[in-house]
Formats: sequence, structure tokens, C-alpha cells
Amino acid sequence: MHRATSIVTLSHWTGTLQSRMVFSWMFGASEATTEPTPETQRGGYECAPYTILENHPQYQVRNYPSRKWATVLHEKHQHQANNDMPMSKEWKQQPQNKSFMKLFGYITGANETGSKMSMTVPVSTKVTTEEEDGGTVMKEEMGFYVPTEHQETTPSPKADQEVKVVTRPEMVAYVREFGGFAKDKDWEEQKEQLKQDLEGRDDFSQIDFDMYYRQ
Repeated sequence: MHRATSIVTLSHWTGTLQSRMVFSWMFGASEATTEPTPETQRGGYECAPYTILENHPQYQVRNYPSRKWATVLHEKHQHQANNDMPMSKEWKQQPQNKSFMKLFGYITGANETGSKMSMTVPVSTKVTTEEEDGGTVMKEEMGFYVPTEHQETTPSPKADQEVKVVTRPEMVAYVREFGGFAKDKDWEEQKEQLKQDLEGRDDFSQIDFDMYYRQ
């Protein structure tokens, strides 16, 4: 069964600043029959590390440590047509597919040292929305988790590449899972549903719903 995960994030002070962010992701998973445990591998691929802090019927709370990610930023304007269906001719020209291929090139040797790195999961996309003169612009920063063996000495992207290696800060993430292949409208609907599920929390007023992650 294919499932997708939505995580809502907030920022607040607890001695040190922790970022709590909103994610969404898609992956293959079976129905849980025991107490959930963090994934370390999925389909033979290394997973970005996390620990589980809380389990609730509608969502899970996780802590993600600060780690390096290889990223590519692309923008989608409100007036642009968007085909979310995979493997279609139009989908191959979509910015998210182009970002994926740029990142895939980076990990398969298109970097300053020619190093090859293993694919990891999830593919995590940071989503922010801004209002500009031409209308609403959605900025999506797609990221590949840098494998553990390359975290300390991460290969630099080539100067002419759009790939950037960034360190995403430690964050506490609220995770919602939902099934099926998710289109843009599905991510937004699930984010709103997660927002409703979190309304009873003491820290609800501190949550920044303008930024979230898709995974």
C-alpha cells in the first residue's frame, strides 16, 4: 500500500531554538500491527534519521536531528498549469521532475570530486508560499538526504550546477500519513486536516503553517 506523510512544523524557544516543520511524503508501507519504530531503511535505501516522541491516532511527533541535504530550488506560479501524474509526457517537463534529475545527477558523480553516493529516502521538499506582483509563487526546495558516510565530507556541487548542500536544523515534526498518489491539492487538503488535528495542543499558537515539507 502506498502512503504519504504530512508533517506540520513550528518554531519556539525551549532554551535552544527548535524548528518544528510540516512535511508530507509518499512511500510504500504495510499497515502497522505493532508499536511504531523509526525507519532506518526502506526498500534497501538508508532513511534520514529520526526518533519518535509521541504517537496519536491522527498524527505522530518526531525529532529529526540536524543533517546535510543536497537541494535544488524551483518555483511554481499560480497561473502555471501543473500535471502531477507521473510518467506522462507533460509530467517529465514539470519543475519537480527536473529538480529530481539534477539531484540524481549530483549523487551519481556530477560533483567536484566525481564521488558517487547511494540513493536515500525520503525525497523531502520544503514548501513555502509568497505573494509577488504577478500573483502567488510556491517555492519548493527538493532535497536528498546525504548518506551518513558522506555527512562529514560532503562532495561539493559543480559551480555550474543548481544543486546546493544545506544543513537543515534539528526539528520536531508533526507527521500525518495518508494513502494514494498525492497531487498539489491533496497536500493542501491534508495539511489543513492536520492543522485541525493539532488544534487542541498547548503549542498550537506557535505553529507556522506557511511552511511545510512534502516527503
